[in-house]
Amino acid sequence: MAAKGKKKVLLLLPRPGPGINAPGVPLTLLAVSSLIDQKRFDVRIYGATPKYDYVERLKRNLDNAVCLAVSSLTGMQIQAAIDAIAEVKKINPTLPIVWGGWHASILPEQTLKSRYADVVVIGQGERTMAELVERLASGQSLKGLKGIYYKGNGKIVKNQPRPFEDINSFPRMPFGKVNIEDFVWEKGKERAVSIMTSQGCPFNCGFCADPLVYCRRWSGLKPKKVVNDIQYLAKRHGINTFYIIDENFFVDVKRVREICREIIRRKLRIKWGRVNGRTTQLVNMGEETWELLKKSGCFEILVGAESGLQEGLDLINKMTTVEDTCRLVELARKHKIEITPSLMVGLPFPAYGKMKTMEEKRALAEKELNAILDMLDECYPTKDYFEILLFVYTPYPGNPMFEMSKKLGFKEPKSLEGWVNFDIVQHNLPWLPEEIYSQTMQLLDFVFPYSCNRYMERHSSYFRPVHWLFHQTALFRWRHRFFSFPVEHWMLLFFRRARQSLQKFR
Repeated sequence: MAAKGKKKVLLLLPRPGPGINAPGVPLTLLAVSSLIDQKRFDVRIYGATPKYDYVERLKRNLDNAVCLAVSSLTGMQIQAAIDAIAEVKKINPTLPIVWGGWHASILPEQTLKSRYADVVVIGQGERTMAELVERLASGQSLKGLKGIYYKGNGKIVKNQPRPFEDINSFPRMPFGKVNIEDFVWEKGKERAVSIMTSQGCPFNCGFCADPLVYCRRWSGLKPKKVVNDIQYLAKRHGINTFYIIDENFFVDVKRVREICREIIRRKLRIKWGRVNGRTTQLVNMGEETWELLKKSGCFEILVGAESGLQEGLDLINKMTTVEDTCRLVELARKHKIEITPSLMVGLPFPAYGKMKTMEEKRALAEKELNAILDMLDECYPTKDYFEILLFVYTPYPGNPMFEMSKKLGFKEPKSLEGWVNFDIVQHNLPWLPEEIYSQTMQLLDFVFPYSCNRYMERHSSYFRPVHWLFHQTALFRWRHRFFSFPVEHWMLLFFRRARQSLQKFR
């Protein structure tokens, strides 16, 4: 129940796709709520979880609301946001709708052309959101409020950007504003949540939207503040596994070591992983840091390996080499820490623009894909990896590769709604042959998961003969680069659809 007399501020992180509840704890919304005056406003935060229907909860809490703010990445999450807003508008058509997050920050004007948006918060939103709520609640003009674009008198008004702040100047992440249990991932004895310890990234990868959103600025919480959050969640909610979702956790290696030492000093029995780092940072950070990572509970590092072609790495300004990736995997293996490489197919090589036939394009795309497989064979000769991520390159506005993509025939969507089907698993590249796209999806969804030498031990005895068959055929396809007639993958997709149907029926 809302406190008597308080106006509500509604914040939503929609699901990223139909039936997907992947985002976990809505950390971005917790962060932007931290400076809102709790004495005057009742902040309600909703995220994608199977524990409740966020649309229904929103509809029940529209009385006395100041605004509804949504955060979204490019892709199907936009549609989920629009669907929720449409339902809210049926009940309260005049409620101001605020958009934040990467997509709106990259394309604020286009976002505001939609009837589902009234204000866009750009980049770092903590202070901007607090000031915006105060003005909306009191009916003040939004003129001069830094960090927003908005609709005013039928026009789009562009206010001045807000300077990037040290995140240590903001209050502690207010975990108490949500029911953490709604967002815990449980598997056996493992209870996991996601946390965030920094914002931004100082690097300038040619495919990434972060330089446009945070202008290559980075700020990390002080080590004791990071471990205070970990300790709170571990003791209060029994969390024993933490996924750190920073854009780049390893910017300040001294800070990383201090976080590790603090976890060790407090004797916290936790694991932590999914932590993002760059190859060059990791191979050069020293033996002591690797030992501290392992001792403090780090079990996995997500690395943007991106490509198996050196010309691909040079194209995206990755400032590393293919050999560095293999060195990193070996170094991490020595310390018994998993490296999860993230890779892309379909980079917009300028050579595509000179090609006349699809056969020529297919040859280059095959070279790119085979180079990835060759690199992985060198890194993991016994297939002893934890996970491999492979996606289709997605053109994001505001970086050099986006302009390259347009020269190669990529058609930029002209509306907010038009971006719904643009993400890392969709085929939107005119230079990438359909055959290579299909092989990429087969590798991501079937060959890589089922080739892993730990595959059989991860599954129960149920359907073991089927699992064994999938494991053997996945290895065969990888070894022989044979991806035609993927009947096993079709079987897997059939089983998944059947299971989803049964779950709905129940």
